Amino acid sequence: MICLFQVESGVTYANSASFDCKKATTWVEKTICESTELSKLDEAMAKKYKNDLINESNDKDSKDWVIYEQRTWLKFQRNTCKDTSCLIREYKEYIEEKTDSNWNDDLDSSDLPNKNAFGEFSKNFQISIYNLDGQRKNTLQDATNTLSINKVDNKPHLSVIESDLVFNNLHTCGIEESIATWSQNHWAIHDNSQDKEVRLRLYPALYQGKSQLLLKDVDYQFSSGRCGVRGYFDGIILERE
Repeated sequence: MICLFQVESGVTYANSASFDCKKATTWVEKTICESTELSKLDEAMAKKYKNDLINESNDKDSKDWVIYEQRTWLKFQRNTCKDTSCLIREYKEYIEEKTDSNWNDDLDSSDLPNKNAFGEFSKNFQISIYNLDGQRKNTLQDATNTLSINKVDNKPHLSVIESDLVFNNLHTCGIEESIATWSQNHWAIHDNSQDKEVRLRLYPALYQGKSQLLLKDVDYQFSSGRCGVRGYFDGIILERE
């Protein structure tokens, strides 16, 4: 779709995008329409999303998951960017389905995290319990995931992450006093204990007046290295208390 028109601010959009640029209202949408590179990436993203839906058309659960992941990516990853370089790398990672481990952590004052990126986050939910009392049956039990992001004195780009996460059969896996670095729109915990460096990302976002936090563990390398098959960090969403 070609976006070519004059808006009230005097800006002319003459680039393609997956959406109607005449209806662009947010900074992210307008920035995409103004950039040839971002417009092409947005079209490539939409094409990939459409193909993923087609590939999963015979499996409703898988199709619903594709839709959920797309909405989550938009909310926590793309729409939290504040400059074009952040948008470009988020799009490229989404399209290429891989993590760029060389994100630039050199920040100026405008890139630093705000107060909503710190604090206590949690989520109450029900978990499946199998073989309760030695019997092969499945029941549900109340559980709570918790995670805290704590400030580091005089270092606003750093935080200390602690968490206690619960999985099926009440298996737990936590993050104990791990240093995280802010990278424009997310926290990143580095783990060098494995054969290669892996990162767990934590994306804070404001939604309907509430601060939420998305855990993003690409290829599940971070959780598998710390928790084995018991832990699954990717896609967990918590709310700020």
